[in-house]
Amino acid sequence: MNVKFYLKNPKDGMENKIHMRVRVGRSIDLSIATKEVCLLEDWDADAGLLLERYTNSRGNGLRGIKLKNKIAENELVNSRLKKLKVKLEEAYREGSGKVNSSWLKGVVHPSNEENDFNDKEFLDYCDIFLESKGSTIGNDYVTKVKSIKEIISRYQINRKIKSLKLTDIDVSFKNDFEKYCLAEEGYAINYFERNFRFIKTILYHAKSFGYSIFAGLSNIKGKSEKTLFQVLSPDELNRISEASFSDDHLETAKDWLLISCFTAQRISDFMRFSTDMIVEKDKDGSKRLFIEFVQTKTNKQVLIPLDSRVVDILKRRNWSFPRKMSESKYNEHIKTVCDYVGINQVVEGSLSLAGGDKVENGRIVRSPKRSKRKPRKVKGMYPKHLLISSHIGRRTFATNNYGIIPTPYILVMTGHQTPQMLMKYIGKIEEQHSIELSNYIK
Repeated sequence: MNVKFYLKNPKDGMENKIHMRVRVGRSIDLSIATKEVCLLEDWDADAGLLLERYTNSRGNGLRGIKLKNKIAENELVNSRLKKLKVKLEEAYREGSGKVNSSWLKGVVHPSNEENDFNDKEFLDYCDIFLESKGSTIGNDYVTKVKSIKEIISRYQINRKIKSLKLTDIDVSFKNDFEKYCLAEEGYAINYFERNFRFIKTILYHAKSFGYSIFAGLSNIKGKSEKTLFQVLSPDELNRISEASFSDDHLETAKDWLLISCFTAQRISDFMRFSTDMIVEKDKDGSKRLFIEFVQTKTNKQVLIPLDSRVVDILKRRNWSFPRKMSESKYNEHIKTVCDYVGINQVVEGSLSLAGGDKVENGRIVRSPKRSKRKPRKVKGMYPKHLLISSHIGRRTFATNNYGIIPTPYILVMTGHQTPQMLMKYIGKIEEQHSIELSNYIK
């Protein structure tokens, strides 16, 4: 028995079904489509499998995180194709029926398996997706998937949709789901787009394991608005640093705010800092202090140098970090801290408000009636201190140090994988580029 895989009438730029050709002697020559697909550019016709190495015109291997992920997916598909070949050969050796088209279809596409791969419900696959990730993801990632499941469940109830299969998530679904999220849920367009990108991630994961999805998923594009966010300038950081508070909770929040701006970490990480994480390393014949920890969101171990201003805070606190506080309390207190030092100019931004909430005299006045609607981002002009939240530290570090610290080193601090991801965190990037451009235009 001779078994080979090939693409039948392949088209460039489109997903092509991978076919299997089975020949036994001269009398039997059968072909059947497998459930696997691939792009023509990823197919190795000589090997009859997907490419597991990409090269340039000189034959040198290409690299990159996207290419690495593609190769990993290709290897999974190749593994399934090889297992299918072995399965077919074993069935032939066992003599489990006359070798004809019906026999081949029964081996390649058992009825139950075929239905399972073609008709999988999206909500059911979300659980499979999480299970496959195992311990490689953190709690935030799990929460994100569960949140998407809840939104989809509410959408199905609202639209009276009993079944939503993986293959149902197409252009029509995206357009209607967007209308629902904006009109019924009150979500901002950027939040919807982030959620839909995550839905696509789940679908591509399903595809890599052989499940059927909408063939044109990669062509579904979205739109987004420019994200409005604030950062603290070096002058504002100095004003915060020089301020002192009689209330211990405000002094604590102030120090955490400074620590976040000088370490570029998420609150889930910097609020866990302890002096046990601090290590000493040799640098050019002298000692430097670093903090070493595992990031909660990425599960990545990082080592970053401690800014001298963070060291000063530790010394002032008898070599200890400030006491911990909840994220909600922290967000509340740093607004007060920034208001106290005069960071209250009116700027454009998005503020999280529940139904009936309003802003008066630089304060958020909460509605006395409990709103059924969860707080949503409302765009408008607000005093800057009201727009300060726990994420400002990462954005502030990236913005203030862009063009000063080499970009690869900023990536080490922030944990972003690519400069493109970092750019989304940097404020007034066009203005900074124009200022840097003036160095070259006389």
